[in-house]
Amino acid sequence: MESIQFLLQQAHALWRQGNEQGMIEYLEKSIHLCRQEKNDKKLIEILNEYGGSLRNVGRYDEAITAIEESLKILQKNKSYSPQTYATILINLGNTYREKKLYYEAESYLLKAKEIFQTLEDTSYAYIGLLNNLALLYQNTNNYDIAHKLQLEAVELLESTEYQVPLAISYNNLYEISKHIKGYSELSPEIYLDKAAYILQREVGTSHPMYAAVLNNRADYEINQHHYDKALQLYREALPIVKHNYGIDSQAYQSVQQNLDYVKDLIETLQQKSKPSRKTGLQLGRELAHYVAQDLELNMPNICPFLCLALVGTGSECLGYDDVLSEDHDFTKRCQLFLPDDIYKSNKDNLLSYFTNYAYGQVQIESISHFYKRYTLYPEGPQSPSEYRRVPQDLLCTATNGEVFIDNLGTFTTIRQRLLTYYPEDIRLRKIAYELNQLAQSGQYNLQRMVERNDMVAAHLARTKFTQHYMLIVHLLNKSYAPFYKWIYRHTCALPILGNTVNYGIPDLLNAPLTDTKRHIDLLCNALIQELHRQSLSTSPIDFLTYQAKEVMQHIQDDDLRLEDSWVK
Repeated sequence: MESIQFLLQQAHALWRQGNEQGMIEYLEKSIHLCRQEKNDKKLIEILNEYGGSLRNVGRYDEAITAIEESLKILQKNKSYSPQTYATILINLGNTYREKKLYYEAESYLLKAKEIFQTLEDTSYAYIGLLNNLALLYQNTNNYDIAHKLQLEAVELLESTEYQVPLAISYNNLYEISKHIKGYSELSPEIYLDKAAYILQREVGTSHPMYAAVLNNRADYEINQHHYDKALQLYREALPIVKHNYGIDSQAYQSVQQNLDYVKDLIETLQQKSKPSRKTGLQLGRELAHYVAQDLELNMPNICPFLCLALVGTGSECLGYDDVLSEDHDFTKRCQLFLPDDIYKSNKDNLLSYFTNYAYGQVQIESISHFYKRYTLYPEGPQSPSEYRRVPQDLLCTATNGEVFIDNLGTFTTIRQRLLTYYPEDIRLRKIAYELNQLAQSGQYNLQRMVERNDMVAAHLARTKFTQHYMLIVHLLNKSYAPFYKWIYRHTCALPILGNTVNYGIPDLLNAPLTDTKRHIDLLCNALIQELHRQSLSTSPIDFLTYQAKEVMQHIQDDDLRLEDSWVK
């Protein structure tokens, strides 16, 4: 038979993962056992924990029933401490607060505060009370009182080991600080940065508390009119909340509503604003339409083999072109790709036909020549050894842009095979190499160069760390990294760790060299969590060379697995 201790261990393991829904079943079983064993002391404790979990998933009435049961048991037994009584009152008051019954909530919370003040107790339980009271007054628009209480909680927490509650308090301070007139302390987003940093380190990026910070950061970005950033943050928060609380929870519905609001806002703004220019891909698509029509009329023998696209070099192939792009090598263009034999027999006629073509520039090339130029192989790399020879940025160049028409399908077949990404053993080998480079440049050499006051070498180490971090993020996303000029922008748009790069890399680059360690640690911890999520590592060791060794063990090919992962 399962023991109370075992059931609680399972429940707490789920809590550490942020899975409030999953832990409820284990708490219910442990409550049943406590009743059977008439263990009132443990029953009071578990009923309150159970009530907290029910509250967090929106089952408020059940939560109140559980907490009130614990209160009745306590009141029958006079041996319990005043602190225990006050803690139950806090739990009950907080549940009424979330149920929006603010009068009842204030009554219980103030009663608990009176007990702590009488005892001159400023312990962790008292700090929790301050947080809950601050939230209550925030909910009732009494922001000055809420601000005072929340600052008191932060001041007490900053000198303790309770880092997660400190992060929660920072997050709450952000909410309150928006409403304080003449507020002159830290800028509101600084609180969110502090909270995110602590939570990433302490509980990871899959925890609902981290989702709450993302939600608030999105709110901040909306106020700054950065709607695309806000949308990305809501999209990152939503699956975390769904996994932990379910789609029926108030938390999930709130984030979903926020996400829908921003999407609608972006669409409305896009409809209102007329585009100032057409992108290179839009121009290429228009041109391809005219080319296809002309060839059908004038060279119908070409049409079964026709492939029209805009891929390769140029910011327009990545969708990054803007007005500045038009100052050199920018024109309305597309490419015409053909099999070798068709290309050779029709090259002269096609060049003659499309010279000074009225609608734009048509670049004519054989399929094999294009792929050999960018991947070294006429049909692109196929074996692991061939993939190892081709730099990431060239593979990105070979697979970017858009194919508008491909009647034969040969060009697209090669393209799609390349887009399935490196063979897995090669991907793992590259990940291990990048981990070693990150460890050497950021975790080891950067700090040593600073200590030696060699700031030029320290700048180089930081730059190298930044470059390799973005390369490994591409590997984890199974996306080829572009030329260095566009790598940051490309990385920020990736679903895995893109948001971490978006904020973390500028923070690292803008920090004084003497204050880079915490930024390096934050970025490396986020990376380790993703390695764990992809089951590439289970090691808790934060020095990345150890992570590299574990990644290497997943390689199936014996020779490749035994290679020195420090060698590219």
